Amino acid sequence: MGPRVLVLNAGSSSLKWSIVEAGAGATLASGNERWPPGAEPALDLEPVLERGPGAVAHRVVHGGARFRGAVRLDDEVVAGLEALRPLNPLHAERSLATIALGREALPSLPHVACFDTAFHATLPEPAAAYGLPRGLAERHGLRRYGFHGLSVAHATGRVAELSGAAPARLVVCHLGSGCSVTAVRAGRSVDTTMGFSPLEGLVMATRAGSVDPGALLFLLREGGLGPEGLERALEREGGLLGLSGVSADLREVVRAADAGDARARLAYDVFVHAARRGVGQMLAALGGVDALAFTGGIGEHQARVRRDVVEPFAFAGLALDPARNDAARPDAEVGAPGAAARCFVVEAREDLVMAREAAALLAAPAAG
Repeated sequence: MGPRVLVLNAGSSSLKWSIVEAGAGATLASGNERWPPGAEPALDLEPVLERGPGAVAHRVVHGGARFRGAVRLDDEVVAGLEALRPLNPLHAERSLATIALGREALPSLPHVACFDTAFHATLPEPAAAYGLPRGLAERHGLRRYGFHGLSVAHATGRVAELSGAAPARLVVCHLGSGCSVTAVRAGRSVDTTMGFSPLEGLVMATRAGSVDPGALLFLLREGGLGPEGLERALEREGGLLGLSGVSADLREVVRAADAGDARARLAYDVFVHAARRGVGQMLAALGGVDALAFTGGIGEHQARVRRDVVEPFAFAGLALDPARNDAARPDAEVGAPGAAARCFVVEAREDLVMAREAAALLAAPAAG
């Protein structure tokens, strides 16, 4: 059956946890503990300990160039994660606090870090490199790392199961509060829209996505924004929220747009256009597509978004069945019968990937 793994997923506003039977992929218990801004995470361990976990898996968003796969946590690894904090301070603060909490509360259990960037460690250099001076890029680790890797890994595996075989060319659209599109060739990431940070790429809930660096330099020089103000605008005040002036929640934006709010309508259209652009980039990277998967909160639950994103790609063999798409509950196939490429909706289950990664790491013979 495999060990029972306590999976801890620290977000900006909550700490999600679950107990997963790694071998069977069964969730035995789960919860979502919210905390106010600035507060330390808290977790009631009584229901957790009753399930007898044998290991703890922690989601870490950014592994940098050093961490390219799951790793057992010890003081040296934690110090390495601390050194990576400047790469992604917003997520690092929460994940490091949760790691400290878990190691202190459950010191007898092995703790494993699982990385959102690890799935993208296979990116070829032409896809990973920025057009920056080489010395500058190498000195500061400036390259495309990619994110949502745990979600993409799960979607890749589920599409293979639902299809009966792994598609040679798969595009995964993770659409949620954060959004990205990834090109997967034979199970390996070959391109993705997020880059050095989760800010690059698609328009998201509050993240602006890709913006001309010249515009950002202009804001620093002429717009009265220092680095902190610019970060706030890009990270927390942009995206659907900034465009619509209504909400960061796409459901609220759609309601306002349908009621005649012009800004909300523009926000929706920009969101869809950015997603289409991302899919188009990944089609080019793959030279076509055999399957496309939607995952994440929006990808799983917004049939309208799926329809509007796929609509321009009939030329590539992508087409949705309207009835299947409208009625879909993940995991399901939503493509039109007879279409050259298949389309799926897959529930985001990073916890299953993390539990299996932790179990495999702990079962492997110790090095040396």
